[in-house]
Amino acid sequence: MFTLIAREIEDNHVFFIPAAIVAAIFSALFVYEQFYGDEIYKFLIGVGIVVLPIPSAIAFCAMGASWDKTKKVSSLLATLAVTRKHIFIARVIAGFLLVLIGFVPIVEAIIMAVSKTNVKLPPVHSGLYFEIIIPALLLGFACYCVGLQAGWTSNKVTPALMAFGLGSILIPVILIKGFGWEIYAILVFLIAACLVRAWYRFSTAAL
Repeated sequence: MFTLIAREIEDNHVFFIPAAIVAAIFSALFVYEQFYGDEIYKFLIGVGIVVLPIPSAIAFCAMGASWDKTKKVSSLLATLAVTRKHIFIARVIAGFLLVLIGFVPIVEAIIMAVSKTNVKLPPVHSGLYFEIIIPALLLGFACYCVGLQAGWTSNKVTPALMAFGLGSILIPVILIKGFGWEIYAILVFLIAACLVRAWYRFSTAAL
């Protein structure tokens, strides 16, 4: 399984490398601000919360939608002792890893924004971090799953555009609905539905 995950990461390095670079730079600035208390936190919050979410959602959708017959899955099945289930699981895990890396700057920006509100507002309870961060991570993975279920098809353009659109719509829906426990059920249902549909397409496709 580790070999399959490593192959997925290698095949999708065009997504992983930029995400890792942005996360590393953002984390360095985050640590710098924590130690020196510079006004750079305003920049971190602005970029992490306002700028990055939509490009991140599009990138997650794009990686999911890129999974199609051009990956030569049939050759992989013929050369390695793996099943379609193993390949599918590896693909899902690789996508989740991308989401974790890509959401590092956004999570850090959320932590920074919540911590800075303590200056003027009553102390923020620790549970608020999880009430915001967990839905944000689920949202990122949902965007990937939307792209994943649309990627396994002969038409490579339309599904990708649909995935991008759905992924972009999810963000304002979260903002309107709010970060509450009810949003967990919506995102989990969306993730489960997309994964089931993606597995059905992949398991029944002629390779």
